[in-house]
This record gives sequence, structure tokens and C-alpha cells, in this order.
Amino acid sequence: METTLSQLLMVLMSFALLFHLGTSLNYLRNRKHISCIPQLCDEDTNNPINNCDTDLSVCIPCRNEEQNLRKTLDSLLDQTKKNISILILNDQSTDGTQSILDKYMLKYPNIRVIQGKDKPEDWLGKNWACHQLSEQVSTKLMVFQDADVWLSPTALERITQLLYAYDALTVWPHQKLLSFFEQLIIPSVYYSLFTLFPAVYLHRKPKWLPSFLHSRFKELFTAANGQFMAFNKATYFNIGGHYAVRNDVVEDMALARLVKRSNHSMGMYHGQQTIFCRMYHSANEVWDGFGKNFLQGFPNIFTFMLMGLLHLLVFILPVIILIISCWVDYATLSELVITLVFASLSVLTYTLQRLSLDRLFDWNPMYSLLHIFSVIWFQALAIRLIWNKLSGRKVKWKGRPI
Repeated sequence: METTLSQLLMVLMSFALLFHLGTSLNYLRNRKHISCIPQLCDEDTNNPINNCDTDLSVCIPCRNEEQNLRKTLDSLLDQTKKNISILILNDQSTDGTQSILDKYMLKYPNIRVIQGKDKPEDWLGKNWACHQLSEQVSTKLMVFQDADVWLSPTALERITQLLYAYDALTVWPHQKLLSFFEQLIIPSVYYSLFTLFPAVYLHRKPKWLPSFLHSRFKELFTAANGQFMAFNKATYFNIGGHYAVRNDVVEDMALARLVKRSNHSMGMYHGQQTIFCRMYHSANEVWDGFGKNFLQGFPNIFTFMLMGLLHLLVFILPVIILIISCWVDYATLSELVITLVFASLSVLTYTLQRLSLDRLFDWNPMYSLLHIFSVIWFQALAIRLIWNKLSGRKVKWKGRPI
């Protein structure tokens, strides 16, 4: 029997609804497995896990960060954990970064500034900066954080406590959002993490996956945020450090895969009310910032395009169907009702997911209603990046080609 357009739309909306119900289940599970950084445990002050007396180095690469540095450094100097070495690499900044660093260095002896060397051809800028910082670390524990990240007073004490349980860990900072495009776009990254990534398998093998396949594909069950990553020094150098990922645009994911491949343990938390970041400030910064690594986050361009088609189907198409339904000639009333109900439930489901995430991070809940526009924005960015790749146009970030 010939398939009509109305039947096809009903099938597609059935798939969209099943997809969102599945991601809802994953979201609920991830709320448990991607938790807030635990509070300090002070029941036994003689336990090194609790007194957190291990020295720690905080490594910060800086390139033209005069707008962010003071807030970041002040938060580090206000930590309850006092045995901290602050290592900052000035990566050939052309703004007032060095002037700010000079003032802090004179006043605080635990701040050390390293002048970045010229970048080798086979390195990316941030990876090279982090590698130079790692060579100066003399403590057992080390943290890499971006210059636009700031911390609550107990953050590093709590991170030290966690590094007795894990060889490495990553934190998804509590993003502070002010402008329209920040509030519209940046939560989508966390939305994808919480709804699509199976965080439970970061720590254990899936029961449904045979062991011989898990050993081959276990690296796929990793995720990381390079804005804040922490390591036991021995683990960091055992996996090869930033030297091993020197040409990876998405170096945080590459490091996480190396941790997984080497059978080290890795923790993952969100930084709600503990570790903060403001990534971008304007529409252009959001566009350029995501443009530098959005495509590189996928194994290949085919997977990238396939994911774009999936989002078109499960996010955008339900909205389109709700708008154009009166112009579609449905064969039966039941087909019309089922299609509209499934489309409505799909839109409602992902809106509620986004609303729950906005509430978790104290983001403006009104933007939950605009989530579809963030999906459209990423579709437009994807088209631009595919065109750039086909035309050979290089992406630049902070004046350097990527």
C-alpha cells in the first residue's frame, strides 16, 4: 500500500517522541551521575582525604585576558586551601595581561608567571601553553583552568579531596550568562551533555556490551570540559599530558580518552555554585567561540551531518508540523490527531528538559521556551562550518589559525 505524506509524518513524529522519552530517562539518570562537587568531609581531621594537606598547582594559560584575570586570581587567593602554587603562562598577550600579572606577582609569592615561548608548527596554542605549564609543576596534584574561570572559597579543597578518589577529574563550570545569545546558546551544550551522554558508563562497563567490544569502544564513554580539569601528576604524565594531544582542537576530550584508555579512574561533576565561568560576552564571541571546535568534536564530517539531520528531525520538524498541520491533507482524522499529539509531546518534553536544566544552574527559565531557536542557530553554524571545510577556509581564534 502506498505510503501517504500524512502517514510518513505520523511515523516521524513517533520516532521524535520516542527519542525525547529516551533522552528524558538518560537526563534523569545523569542528574545522579553528573552531580555537584561534594561538600568537604570533616569528620576525621587526621585523614589526609579530609584535611587536604597535599600541595596543588593551578595552571592557567593566558592570552589577552585582562578582562578576566583579576577576578580569577582573587578567587584563587581567597581559597581556604592555602598550600597552592599558582602558575600562569602569558601566551604572548598584546593587551594589559602582563601589567596585571606583574602587580599580583609583587604582592603574592605563590604566584609565578611564565613567559610563553613561540608555538611550534605542530602544536595548537592552548595545548602548547598547557604543556609549558606542566613542565613547571612540582606538586603531586595539578589543575588546569581557563583564565575566565573563578572559584568559590572551598573549591580547591573539595577538588583535592576528590583527587584522592580519582586519578583525574573534570568539572563543567556553572556558566554565568548575561547577554541574549549567551542565555540562548550556551545552555545547549549542557543540554546535550545531560540528555545524550551516558555518564554512568564513565565509571563502569555497560552490561549490554560484550567485554571484547568494550575494550575497543570504551573511550567513547567519556566527556570532559577543558575549562577545568584536574589530575594526579603521575596520571597526567603517564597518559602523555598535553604533548600527546598537541594537535587536537578538542584537547579536553582527547585527554579524557587517554585517561580511559590507560584504565585510570576519572570523575565528572558540575560546578553549580562552586566553579564558575563566563565563556563569551557577545553574539560574535558566541559564534566564533563555538565555531572553533564544534565540527572537531565529531569523529568525521559524516557523523557531524548525521547529527544535524537528527536534530532537524526531532527538534525542528515537530514545530514545523504544528505550524503547517492545517495545510497537510491527512487521510484520516486519527492520523491528524496522533501526529499533532506526538509533535506536541515532543516539543513539550524537550522544553521541560531545558527548563529543569535552567533551574539547576539558576539560568533564566524563559529561555527554555526558545530552545528551538538555539537548535536552529547550531544548524546555521554547522552549515557555515561545512562550507568552510569544503572551501578550505581556516578557522581562527585569538589571532591564530586552528
